[in-house]
Amino acid sequence: MRAWLSDLVTRIDAADRAQRGSGTARGGGTVLVHVQIGPDGAVQSAEIEQSSGSPKLDQRALRALQGINPTSAPPPALLSGDGIVDLSIPVELGH
Repeated sequence: MRAWLSDLVTRIDAADRAQRGSGTARGGGTVLVHVQIGPDGAVQSAEIEQSSGSPKLDQRALRALQGINPTSAPPPALLSGDGIVDLSIPVELGH
């Protein structure tokens, strides 16, 4: 379970770095994102739970989550009764 969560965070960071390389807004901060991931690893929804204070950074965090879609299938222990993973993830965006 920890390995899957660690891989998820690594993928989000890699997606953000790839976008920054393509001219996306720079700067850093932390955005708390509420995300729902299906049993197949598809990101079903992602929304800002707590803003960084910067609309550009908030959008950057959402784009990074879209950039991992789909991710690897989550472990069954993380799936809710609805068959999804429901997480709040602090997305730390580097400069």
